[in-house]
Amino acid sequence: MAIFGNFKGTTQSEFQIGKSSEGSKISTGTRPSSGISTGDLYVDSSNSTLQVYNNAWVSVGSTLTDLNVDSGTLFVDSSNDTVSVGSTSSNDKLFVNGSLRLGTNPSLKFAGAYLDVSHANGTATQLRIRDNGSGSDPIFKVYNASNSAEVFKVEGNEVLYSDNVKAKFGTGGDLEIHHNGNNSFITDVGTGSLYIRSGTTYFQNAGGTKTSIQTNSGGAQTFYHNNSAKLATSSTGISVTGTINVNSEYSLPSADGSANQILVTDGSGTLSFATNNPTPAGSNTQIQFNDAGSLGGASNLTYTSSTDTLSVTNLDVNGSLSLLEDYGSIASTATVTRDYGLVATDTRAPVPHDSYTVTEANNLTGLNSGDMIFVNNETGGATMAFYDGSDWRRVQDRAVIS
Repeated sequence: MAIFGNFKGTTQSEFQIGKSSEGSKISTGTRPSSGISTGDLYVDSSNSTLQVYNNAWVSVGSTLTDLNVDSGTLFVDSSNDTVSVGSTSSNDKLFVNGSLRLGTNPSLKFAGAYLDVSHANGTATQLRIRDNGSGSDPIFKVYNASNSAEVFKVEGNEVLYSDNVKAKFGTGGDLEIHHNGNNSFITDVGTGSLYIRSGTTYFQNAGGTKTSIQTNSGGAQTFYHNNSAKLATSSTGISVTGTINVNSEYSLPSADGSANQILVTDGSGTLSFATNNPTPAGSNTQIQFNDAGSLGGASNLTYTSSTDTLSVTNLDVNGSLSLLEDYGSIASTATVTRDYGLVATDTRAPVPHDSYTVTEANNLTGLNSGDMIFVNNETGGATMAFYDGSDWRRVQDRAVIS
């Protein structure tokens, strides 16, 4: 390579590196007009510009039709308005065939099926997408594989998922949260359970103005109707505010009654407390009875407590009339009389006795003198027997049964 120039500061102002006939020259002074090759550089000291020869002298900073450095390492295509690094075949405005590095350590790299954004500065790495002070929120969107629908977007302080797009959590995506366009769903599709944990939990309307359920850790659980508490649990059971309606058939009172009152119904589904004090029928001492669904009394059926006397007129007995009366100790001179009044019919009937074998009779317990039985296999033939306090004896001859 030849070097021409005045190196002592004489009046000769031209400076040239390379021969005029070989190209690839750098020159000053008068701009060359012959022996020029593409890529020659000329320093124009008159206007402090650097010019490159590409079929014509063009100032760096002015429009270049094309710029090809190192066979496509850097290629500028003015006709397609593209800049390519590492390739000359891209139609993208900016194409980098390899990693794109911004700053000292960050990198943006496409490798196979992945787009990697990394930053290795030795401290906590941050990836930020933000508006540069214009006052509007940046928007970050993710689309499906066919680019036909938006999956979700980040806009300002919100992450917005499209309808029917499920936000899934867990390795197997067991927990799902999504909105189908009409309703919202929180679904546990795995084999475990869904836990909602909080000291106090409120289920409220969308506006947060009305509570439906309030749960408290270790305390009362409260159910509301139109933001008014109606049922609450306690350590002893439940408390209800308002009316209890059972199967839409009847309603229980909402307040307690007085002592010794009872619940009565109006026949139309309403229960209330009432005093249990029915008005007796008839006059004093008359025994009360059911008279066609109401209390009734009659003068021929009375009881006088002062004399312990029951009076009945026209007693009609259907069936057997058995009289059991304890006369206590009766002196031999006493006379006992009983007036049965008019007996229309004789209703007497034989008194049945239990039947036993001799062996069964001798094994009976809890006996009293005078007890009577029928012995069905006595040696002399079936017979009645009475108990004398120690043995069963035949009534006809007082012989012990055998």
